[in-house]
Amino acid sequence: MRFVLPNAALATVLSFSLNLAPAPAPAVTGDITGDVSRRCSKISTPSATTVTCLGFGLSPDGRIGGCASDQACIATSAVRNPSKYGPPWRPVSAAEKADVARAWRSLIAAVQEEPGLTIVDQDDQARYLRASGKSTIPSEGTDDVEFILRDGNLLYRSATRQSLYLYPLQQPVDNQLSHNVRLSAIRARLGWEEAGLPTDGEGLADEMSQRYGVPTAKRWFGLELGGMRVDEDVDTD
Repeated sequence: MRFVLPNAALATVLSFSLNLAPAPAPAVTGDITGDVSRRCSKISTPSATTVTCLGFGLSPDGRIGGCASDQACIATSAVRNPSKYGPPWRPVSAAEKADVARAWRSLIAAVQEEPGLTIVDQDDQARYLRASGKSTIPSEGTDDVEFILRDGNLLYRSATRQSLYLYPLQQPVDNQLSHNVRLSAIRARLGWEEAGLPTDGEGLADEMSQRYGVPTAKRWFGLELGGMRVDEDVDTD
């Protein structure tokens, strides 16, 4: 003999069973770290938390953003965070120094030739561009690489939108190397030099050296003349 539950009873049992299953963690939208301009959201599961921030784009005064302490990021504006700071670049050839439009075209070509990057925003009048590509960590994430050519110097920011926290880690999984490698490849293709920092007694170079014990801009960026080297990533925020 088979015992068959009435439809109403069967529905009650199924409803009870489904309620026992853990519900997926809801997405929480809001400011996670830094100011609201980062446009952050957070998704958590029992094993990991992913914080996604859309901090790309120029500020109202036409500046490229910096790097938050929880981001895989390198930027020329991250002067207070030496592990994430990169010095500006500038053309070496006389032709590109004398012709800003020519230098701008060279940058566009160098970014277009970088594997995995696609230009998604280009303003030839402001000489600003943003390219995006697949990130290394997390593998389904997105990197944004921004450049603006101003007063003969190239300013930039390369950052991964997603910061991945694996339980029980309190810091995101490190991903600085991929940004160093990509930026170095673009600069090598351009043949431009690092502009460095002021060397006068009241300049930023002396201030940064005294505060953090880091003597040169090349070391901040993780580069040596003999090839690529990445310094230990110690945030100061």
